Amino acid sequence: MAFSNFEELIERAKAGPRRRIAVARAESRGVLEALARAGGLGLVEPILVGDREEIRRAADGIDGAREWVVEHVSGDDQAVSRAAVAAVGSGAADLLMKGKVPTVTLFRAVLDRELGLPRQGPLSHIAMVEVPFYHKLFAATDGALNLHPDLELKSAIVRNAVAAFHALGCARPKVALLSYVETVNPKDPETTDCRRLVERGAAGEFGEAAVEGPLAIDLCLSRAAAATKGVSGEVPGDADILVAPDITVINASVKALILAGGTAAGALLGASAPIVALSRSDTPRERLCSIALACALVGAPN
Repeated sequence: MAFSNFEELIERAKAGPRRRIAVARAESRGVLEALARAGGLGLVEPILVGDREEIRRAADGIDGAREWVVEHVSGDDQAVSRAAVAAVGSGAADLLMKGKVPTVTLFRAVLDRELGLPRQGPLSHIAMVEVPFYHKLFAATDGALNLHPDLELKSAIVRNAVAAFHALGCARPKVALLSYVETVNPKDPETTDCRRLVERGAAGEFGEAAVEGPLAIDLCLSRAAAATKGVSGEVPGDADILVAPDITVINASVKALILAGGTAAGALLGASAPIVALSRSDTPRERLCSIALACALVGAPN
């Protein structure tokens, strides 16, 4: 299944049960408004973790907020983060969301060996992107967490993204290994990594998926560009997932698409539950779409 836009993804999330979402340091008006919008669509039941009085002040006037569960934690950001992670670990919540807490503090709690969330490998970030010129939503990874991944970490990033698409109903996601050229240069580790990832994909290491590259970004997203350059395959012009050689490539590409009128939503993958880590610059729609994405991903292999 391919989603043409975020409305279709939201409908898929709505088709599932309401998800209980634990919010670390929920004293944020923007986060609470996004939760109210998601709750109004039947997506989530918030569990607000943090200072009870500050949460109540931030939630004043927000429809439905008085009925939400508040777990009062009077400690510092670390204590609040650990409490929110514990709610997911115990089964009281289905997914985790970053509120007014530093990202690094929340991640430290998630990765804690004793109290953190179970995982089978590294965490990675996925951004779902909607742009007017492309015929479906596509994912870009990893533009938020892993700086300069080596071959093994790139493999984990691909594996996480493929598992996410399987959870979204895409039986055979098309993975484009992003680069600046379409040929492998033996002197360039970026392109030789692409070749090795293609080999691993062909061997079934990532599950059912088409993995191709290296591919320049125009070939990933434009059938016309692929035809003009004579590049064939399952992926050119029809990519579901773009995998970048480093964090800057995807981060800059996604932000450029947003500035050009696109919309993006993101979630962290690889733990036993999806994690919503919003940015302060996210629009209300992007916040809603991120929550919907995480809801749709509940139950994906970690």
